[in-house]
Amino acid sequence: MSFETIHQILDIAAPIVAIVGVSIALVQLRGQNRLRQMDTVMRLFSSFGQESFIHHYRRVMNWKYDTYESFKKKATEDDNVSLMVVSVFFENMGLLYNRGLAPLELLDDLLSGPIISAWRKVKPLWVGLRIEYGQPQWSEWFELLHDAMVERLARLGSKK
Repeated sequence: MSFETIHQILDIAAPIVAIVGVSIALVQLRGQNRLRQMDTVMRLFSSFGQESFIHHYRRVMNWKYDTYESFKKKATEDDNVSLMVVSVFFENMGLLYNRGLAPLELLDDLLSGPIISAWRKVKPLWVGLRIEYGQPQWSEWFELLHDAMVERLARLGSKK
């Protein structure tokens, strides 16, 4: 082989090697991004199993408050704390979902039941608080996550 032939082969091979290298890098970056998302969700999810969170979650799930008015009349300071602890946890998950940092499929696998049941308990309270304080954005990501989860489960249920 002549020097000129080798030079021509290298001229053709160089861009191909660069394209292959960039392709491999993109695949690896995508995998890294997915791992980072899962790590973020799992770190936040780890608080779901902590005793202090479980205390607040169980408290909220056992409430008899059907309306904001009954909550406002009878709620204790501890009730207000439990409302915030539980809602902020799910609000954070909803924010991650909204920003594309937590796939709905992963959140479904981890929390679909608690998301749906907790929102049913706190929805009347947040609707009342939003109206009373003129803050329609309060707990919006929790509500968005709930609605997306209900829609996902309905779609999955209709495919069975």
